[in-house]
Amino acid sequence: MTTPSLALSRPAAPGLAMFVALMTGATCIGFSGIFVRYADVGPAAAGFWRMLFALPVLAAWTAFEQRKPKSGGARSRGWWPIALAGFAFAVDVTLYNASLGFTTIANASLLGNLSPVVVVLAAWLLLGEKPTGRILGALMLAIGGALMLVLPKFATTAAATSPGSIFGDSLAVGAAFSYAIYIIAIRRARDSADAGRIGLISSALCAVFCIAVALLLGETILPQSLQGWLAVIALGLVSHALGQGLITLALGQYGASAASLVMVWPALVSVLAAWAIFAEQPSPAQAFGGVAILAAVLLVRKG
Repeated sequence: MTTPSLALSRPAAPGLAMFVALMTGATCIGFSGIFVRYADVGPAAAGFWRMLFALPVLAAWTAFEQRKPKSGGARSRGWWPIALAGFAFAVDVTLYNASLGFTTIANASLLGNLSPVVVVLAAWLLLGEKPTGRILGALMLAIGGALMLVLPKFATTAAATSPGSIFGDSLAVGAAFSYAIYIIAIRRARDSADAGRIGLISSALCAVFCIAVALLLGETILPQSLQGWLAVIALGLVSHALGQGLITLALGQYGASAASLVMVWPALVSVLAAWAIFAEQPSPAQAFGGVAILAAVLLVRKG
């Protein structure tokens, strides 16, 4: 049973539609690593194009939200959480995109999706969202599954003493912490702002940060081929506008702990996509870890 204060901060029973939106958004994000691999631009530049192509969709979404009648003036604030979300997501996409140049898609995605550990603790300490026993159990199952997916590749990396791969894994871990901050900021922003407005403003801020970093590092900014253009367009429309948009919408109904736990789903999507497209075949232990993640997602659905 939830306490009265917790019930005020998180709706108790999100509907099936919100769960489908959350899972669909997470699936779209799972393909971001594939799109980045096909994009012939720098890591921060890929983040910039991802935001840029998503902005028209998010602007239309925001305009549609503004046409709906408001229940009061409560949904007009939230600037600081939105700004923090934009900055944190810029750091996340830059570090994640950079990690793909030094390690496998599976490793980058799995390490980058360890953010639930940080989010659950931060949501508990900062937002007062004390996780239920079921959520804690699902968290342990998800993290255990993620470790089974990661450790075989991480052990191989360590055994090969490849500084590049270790560096790539470290970048992915940094992305996980950044994404945890993003989830917390979005959850807080949803208390006072609509999903479209949050997505539009945070994405615009993220784009500014990414292009500044790309110029500072002297990255290749313009795609050099049709494949590169299609890849960055897919990043913007599929992974960001649809993926992050649906997640932002769902976070208005789910607490940060439960929603972030479902975010381990993109890791499994990335592993399967990398296996099918780039022949990065998972080991039996990694496959078992994927099953554990699926079980954790089902536990989250039950609350």
